[in-house]
Amino acid sequence: MRVIESFLHFFTPRHTNNHKARALHFSSISTYVVILLVVQILISTVARIDPKVLGYASNINVSDLLKYTNEKRVAAGLSELVLDEQLSSAAKSKAADMFANNYWSHNSPAGRDPWSFIVGSNYHYLFAGENLARDFGDSRGVVEAWMNSPSHRGNIVNEHYRDIGFAVVNGKLNGKETTLVVQMFGTKPGSAPTVSAPQVALPQPTVQNNPAVVLGSAPQPKIDILSVTRTISFGLIAILAAVMVVDSILIYKRKIVRFSSHNLAHLFVLISVLVLINVIGRGIIL
Repeated sequence: MRVIESFLHFFTPRHTNNHKARALHFSSISTYVVILLVVQILISTVARIDPKVLGYASNINVSDLLKYTNEKRVAAGLSELVLDEQLSSAAKSKAADMFANNYWSHNSPAGRDPWSFIVGSNYHYLFAGENLARDFGDSRGVVEAWMNSPSHRGNIVNEHYRDIGFAVVNGKLNGKETTLVVQMFGTKPGSAPTVSAPQVALPQPTVQNNPAVVLGSAPQPKIDILSVTRTISFGLIAILAAVMVVDSILIYKRKIVRFSSHNLAHLFVLISVLVLINVIGRGIIL
């Protein structure tokens, strides 16, 4: 009985809490925010100490990247790209090189450009391009981010490309666990598309500042940092939203007049948490 009373006292408006659910008091909300920040700090700390146990993981795979990329091309009236093993191999080599030499760029610190990886995989191109992404949680988010960038979009809807390759590789870059996505595009001399005007073969590929890659395998952490953080944040929002709804209904039904308002404060907290989640889930493209 005592447990039930305590539960009602915390989650519903009653005479024992001055008709205001204890869960909605400013002190309680402050506690939620502190707990959320502490949990995030602990997760990040453990990820740095032992990334194999707790690290950045993502739900990104080659089949989805190919599917969403081709959906964008079809919507633009273009043909679908064909997944090419050689381009995928080049993409995996590029991702491995970025991790090995700790850089985030189309060109390596040693001056190696994307096209050297493509040629190194025995893919002889007439046209080629590359797109890069990191820190995203899902395949759709990666493709949408590329489409929102004019140069990256230019690669995806380029009528000259016929083949594509992907690499999705987990590792540590600049001391941070992350997932790199490499997308490489290409067209072999013998499969050049028919266009309205003749196209001249270039000694170097037409560059839109982006290549393509197919998933590279890497051990996944036992716990997904992104999922843990989002689960905690969404759980907190769901609980607060439910308590606010119940609170409002009961106050209305009981015709209780309250002189203190907390709706704006709660709305601010909810929006802040949502912004935090959005920032956590947003990656970087190049």
